[in-house]
Amino acid sequence: MMESLDRPFPAPRPNLPDVAPHLAPLPPPSTGLSPHRVDEAVRHQLVSDIGAERLEALARCLDRTTFGVVLHWLSSYQRRSLDTKRGYAEDICRIAEWFSAATGRRPADLLTSLTFDTVTAWSLYAKSKGWSARTQRRYLSALSSLFDHARRAHRIPVENPVHLATHAPPIGTSTNGRPPGATRVLELSEVAALSAACSSHEEHLVFELLFTQGLRESEVVSLDIDNLDRTHMPPVLSVARKGGRWIRRRLGDAAARHLDAYLDGRATGPVLVHPTTGLRRDRHQLISITRRLARHARLHEPRKVTPHVLRATAITALLDKGKPLQEVQEWAGHAHASTTRGYWERRNSMQRDAALSATLTADLADAAARLDE
Repeated sequence: MMESLDRPFPAPRPNLPDVAPHLAPLPPPSTGLSPHRVDEAVRHQLVSDIGAERLEALARCLDRTTFGVVLHWLSSYQRRSLDTKRGYAEDICRIAEWFSAATGRRPADLLTSLTFDTVTAWSLYAKSKGWSARTQRRYLSALSSLFDHARRAHRIPVENPVHLATHAPPIGTSTNGRPPGATRVLELSEVAALSAACSSHEEHLVFELLFTQGLRESEVVSLDIDNLDRTHMPPVLSVARKGGRWIRRRLGDAAARHLDAYLDGRATGPVLVHPTTGLRRDRHQLISITRRLARHARLHEPRKVTPHVLRATAITALLDKGKPLQEVQEWAGHAHASTTRGYWERRNSMQRDAALSATLTADLADAAARLDE
């Protein structure tokens, strides 16, 4: 099976055609209700929702039947969040890439060739990579949803090959040796070392967005230049959060300075782009950036320093400083206060438990001393 650095699935093979045959340039949407015109309208909407590069990647790695179903599946109103649509598109693309690398079938005819045993093989691969239970279930849930949509909405006679009870570990278990639900939290001295390790405007900008703004990695890579409101100084950034809710964040002076230098006059398109391809950065590339910074900062186990670690550290640091839980919850974009509080409690439970154990030890020593009197 192919391997690739910092990507959960193998990269597409270099012999792919330059243009996907079933993703030709789109004409303007037409009026009428023929299936062909409906497909045109769906594709136009998805270009706006998930980006042309994600749509092109799906078209390259999927066969015509699977690609057609994916179009309508992603455009369904059951997936209202743009962040969810973009994440599902990337998940299906990477499953297709793994399937092609493992079977040699390209493009990947997932709907007609993916079986229970194939999904079992994928689960073993995911386990061997040490992915968390939550990550495995996210991929499998996306795949299962696609098959259910194909059978229900398109009347395609396929059986859903995904059985979550068999193929995915339950939430609350660990597949990589860490305690269930544990998220690494850095000390502020380590965060300062990470900041000092930034050498490019992009690295500085990524650090500011992940730590000082506390954004999710998916929120960072989804940012567009059109989201910037420059009528304010520093500029205000509009961010699409989970559930389709939008928030506005005022950038700090440092973030604004690095943003302007990084954009270098670009006025449209994604904020973060790959320097070689010019395409939007994805969350796996963002992980590569934080791991690289951790190596340069000489942090312990740099591969475990992910964008989520910076966000979790920021949330914990705010609660350590006594900031109100409700304010930190809103800042982090958590639906429930228990999620926000969980970051702090997991970090501080060891110190709390040690203090309680020390109290019992001292009380026991006092009792023993009284017996000797």
